[in-house]
Amino acid sequence: MKKNITTPQNMTYSKTINIKAMVNDEQYSGTQNFIKLESLAKDNPNDVTAQINAGISAYSNANYTMAIDHYNTAIKIDPNNGVAYNNLGNVYFRGLSKPNIALTYYERATQVEPSYNYGWLNLALCQRKARDIEGAKATITQGLKALDINDTMVTDLKELMEEINRNM
Repeated sequence: MKKNITTPQNMTYSKTINIKAMVNDEQYSGTQNFIKLESLAKDNPNDVTAQINAGISAYSNANYTMAIDHYNTAIKIDPNNGVAYNNLGNVYFRGLSKPNIALTYYERATQVEPSYNYGWLNLALCQRKARDIEGAKATITQGLKALDINDTMVTDLKELMEEINRNM
């Protein structure tokens, strides 16, 4: 599915999105799903997936404090989980509008799991929002080197680089 996403600085970034990967997916949003996923996380305190799913649900339902708690728990369980760091960055960047805090988490996501494609895109978008254009360009370059050439995010990173260069 092709969807336009409004990104930092009112830049429209056209991106292909997998419906199942969207944060507002029906399996995460709403009170019933929130309660169910919170219960699963509580019953499985050492399960990274349960913690991340509860974090996604908390984020989807604008409960940022609980989302942060779940992602931090996931990181304690598996400190090399790029998804948990990336999602924690999303809470700060998109949920709380604190890009400077988010940068640390996006950077960590790309360090611990260099093949996690969303980490590279989110780090570059966050750097752009923080007006670190050179940093964003360097991140995109690094991401393109780290990702498999057939990764769908390669095209997205190249498009973002072109947009950044056009807007300079």
